[in-house]
Amino acid sequence: MWHKISFRLLKQELKRGELTVMALAIILSVTAVLSLSLFSERLQSGLLERSSEFLAADRVLSSRRDIPTQWIEQAQQENLETAWRVVFNSMAFANERLQLIDIKAVSDGYPLRGELKIADKPYAEGEVADGLPGPGEAWVAGALFQSLQIDLGDSIEVGNSEFKVTKVVTYEPDVGFSVFTDSPNVIIRYSQLGQTGLIQPGSRVRYNVLMAGSQDALQRYEDWLLPRLNEDTHSWRSIEDGESPLARSLNRAERFMMLASLLGVVLAATAVAVAAQRYCQRNYDVVAIFKTLGASRQQIRRIFITHLLLLTAMSVAIGMLLGWIIQTVVIDWVAQQLDASLPTASVKPYLLAAATGVISAVMFTLYPLFRLVSIPPLRVLHRQLVGGQAIRWLQWLLTGGTIYGLLVLYSQQWWLSTALFAGGVFAAAVLLGIGRLLIGASRKAGMQAGSAWRLAMAGLQRRAAANSVQMLAFSTAIMLLLLVTVLRNDLLADWQRQLPKDAPNYFALNIAEEKVPELKAMFEREDITSTDQYPIVPGRVTQHNGEDLLAEVTKEEREQDAEQEGREGFGRELSMTWRDTVPPNNEIVEGSWWGDDAEPQVSVEKIAAERLDIQVGDTLTFNIGGEEFSVPVTSLREADWSTLQPNFYMIFNTNTLQDFPATYITSFHLDEERKDELYELFKPFPEASLIDLDAIIDQIREVISQVSLAILFVLVLVIVAGSLVLVAQVQASMEERQKELVILRTLGAPGKLLSRSITYEFLVLGAISGLIATIAMDIALLILQTQVFNMDATWHWRLWLIGPVTGALTVGLLGRLSCARLIRRNTAQLIRKLA
Repeated sequence: MWHKISFRLLKQELKRGELTVMALAIILSVTAVLSLSLFSERLQSGLLERSSEFLAADRVLSSRRDIPTQWIEQAQQENLETAWRVVFNSMAFANERLQLIDIKAVSDGYPLRGELKIADKPYAEGEVADGLPGPGEAWVAGALFQSLQIDLGDSIEVGNSEFKVTKVVTYEPDVGFSVFTDSPNVIIRYSQLGQTGLIQPGSRVRYNVLMAGSQDALQRYEDWLLPRLNEDTHSWRSIEDGESPLARSLNRAERFMMLASLLGVVLAATAVAVAAQRYCQRNYDVVAIFKTLGASRQQIRRIFITHLLLLTAMSVAIGMLLGWIIQTVVIDWVAQQLDASLPTASVKPYLLAAATGVISAVMFTLYPLFRLVSIPPLRVLHRQLVGGQAIRWLQWLLTGGTIYGLLVLYSQQWWLSTALFAGGVFAAAVLLGIGRLLIGASRKAGMQAGSAWRLAMAGLQRRAAANSVQMLAFSTAIMLLLLVTVLRNDLLADWQRQLPKDAPNYFALNIAEEKVPELKAMFEREDITSTDQYPIVPGRVTQHNGEDLLAEVTKEEREQDAEQEGREGFGRELSMTWRDTVPPNNEIVEGSWWGDDAEPQVSVEKIAAERLDIQVGDTLTFNIGGEEFSVPVTSLREADWSTLQPNFYMIFNTNTLQDFPATYITSFHLDEERKDELYELFKPFPEASLIDLDAIIDQIREVISQVSLAILFVLVLVIVAGSLVLVAQVQASMEERQKELVILRTLGAPGKLLSRSITYEFLVLGAISGLIATIAMDIALLILQTQVFNMDATWHWRLWLIGPVTGALTVGLLGRLSCARLIRRNTAQLIRKLA
């Protein structure tokens, strides 16, 4: 019997529209979580898949020694594709010239991700390679043609072997991001590595096994592999590891999408909580009537629990369908925009969305349902009677616990969820206090104005407690909307600033000092934009404040020389430079630049300083070409490594290094249509090496364009969620406003006066909420920019005007529209509505 009553009640409430906001809130929470989760998972998988081209694989297992066969067999058992890549330095000989090169010996299947491109002349537009060099053949980088003065078809000697140069390598997916340590590459077959005779005991060789496959298979293999790795010998890498510009862009995009998605979930859950509270209040009279007719608490509880479960099931189903449709449409649109397909998602987003809808509906209705069931029968005679005020703290506990649980469930990161929740609780308390103060101040100001304003301000003060909570919801929604919008714009602006259209896309290095004026003249003559020319001197940091710093050694070498003492150093030679002024994209964070001071001194980049615990005033000892000298550290710099321009860990004043022999490096921008000119332009500089950054820049820009689309999608959902919170809060005050209108109409108040007073009241509420939201947003943004996204902090002073105006217009319009029907009704209709 009770289930029939419950079903009829649901049909009746749906017809009357009383459940509209609650149903929409549940639908939105499910839709938001499902569409965001599906979209984020598919986009992230697509980004990683495309970005994995820069590793030529999904994962790379790297070692200084040969990798055990068992490890390769285990990967193959997991159905992972594998390919070998062995990399080491050697010398190449041709035409009585020699050049240091990077030999890359690769096996069939290379590259597993991305494409290897080759051409028939240096710096020409490449075509995708079909296979690898044949036996006795080598494909070489364009720079080698200049340094060895060779042509296609000539032979070069490498170790005990001779290889015929058959193709020019124009693009390697795994070429890397370093511009100081890369020598021209020579690609040969892995099967011919042994005959060169170059790999001997103690050789500096890096063995790499490239792997590609499904994420599940890679995860299973990683779980098996990691306990077997030796940190001194092996490494296991993905594209998200490291400090490359691409890795930073991916990580920053992932953090933004996670943050924005969490905010969307919180807003949707808040809308459910507000709607559930209002729904239960609307049914107080129904429960009182049930009780007067003899219904027990248990029967009433069953009726409303079944009623809410039916509503939840229906709303979750609609939300799942809408979420799937939305993400499908958006994914198809993104795929068309980017000319790419995105992988399918797992079942996890569907489970997460369903759980979010059910948890929100159940947990947020527990306390209102408790109060609803405890309504006394006498309420049919005394409308002021309500139930269950004794355990008000239960509502806050359930609401807070549910929101925190949803954050953890969605993010899978308890520390991030805890930080957001704790910050939100603190902000809510502060906002409540500020809201009450501003309501009091607005009432005093309003009393000096016309009658409509006085009436509006009196209403604000009369509902101070309810308005404070309402204002908190308004402020939170507006703040989150502003936060996501501004953060999106700042992120995109920061990315665009790093990679403008005329960003340098080539590095030229190993330029002889006497050729620098000629190079500058060529750039000027050919109208090519370039950065400064930096001298480079290779050297090592050997001591810090008199304490020895060790060079890179293997575990075996360390065990053989157990008496060797000292602290870990950089483990390699550094490319050091000198300069009179602070370089572009560098900022002094401690100490001061040397100016005209001629005394030897050095400025250290912040990352290097943190690694070796270097402070201003410390003394560093360097070894350059066998000559040792010590200099004081006079400043620490923060360099922007994401600009793809020359940066250095160590910069000296001119008098310190100018007597050491140096080569020069610069970067420049050359339009795509002028690439064919490169070979002729740099013929007068045969010793120079060119590194093409176009592939890296294009990939980062592609990531940015994908993320821009993703951020736009997330922003729309957050705006919808925030709008629903605003509507739910406005609807929550309708019953009390209806009672006030009855009294004021009975006292003869005209409709225009009531209409203006309601509009003014919501305008003030919106303006105060907008002001509070702007303050909270700028503070939150300051923390996020500096602590989460590693950006420069900026104040958004324009929003201090836009925020209150936007809040006033938005809340004022919503309030006016929501109350329009009440104002149009006459007194008799309002009384019947309340009855």
